Amino acid sequence: MTPLFKENTETDGFDTLERKMVRTLALHREMKKLLEAEYEAGEKFDTREMDKLILRKNNCVNRFEHLVGSIRDQLKRMAGRDLPRTCPRTLANRLRAIPGLTPDLEATLLPLARDLEEENRLLIQATRKNMVMLKGAIDRIWAVSQYAHQGKQP
Repeated sequence: MTPLFKENTETDGFDTLERKMVRTLALHREMKKLLEAEYEAGEKFDTREMDKLILRKNNCVNRFEHLVGSIRDQLKRMAGRDLPRTCPRTLANRLRAIPGLTPDLEATLLPLARDLEEENRLLIQATRKNMVMLKGAIDRIWAVSQYAHQGKQP
């Protein structure tokens, strides 16, 4: 039986980490497309399309959560020690704390880490925009339902 985790953190660990980061970037792009489509469907009050998009988005979010947790766990295993409290907990700083990080690996992984953090910020902004739009749509639907059911007791 093969062990679940490797005991040493040689280049295989860095290769695996790079693949996970690239997959996470791809999921970021997919999530952005889903959020844009969700926004358009919400603007048009297309509930069928919204249902489909919400299911696809939930699936994507689950894959994203699993992948981010996997990256976090791998970074913890590879680093062996925590960052100092004064050091910001960015992905780039966590990568720099890994022993055995060569300049070649650093040149590859640090730009990926920065891209991931930037994509994450953009994803958060798109999500906030959708939340505001959906809250407004729900408020309008509630107002219409109150007008339509005026004087009726539940």
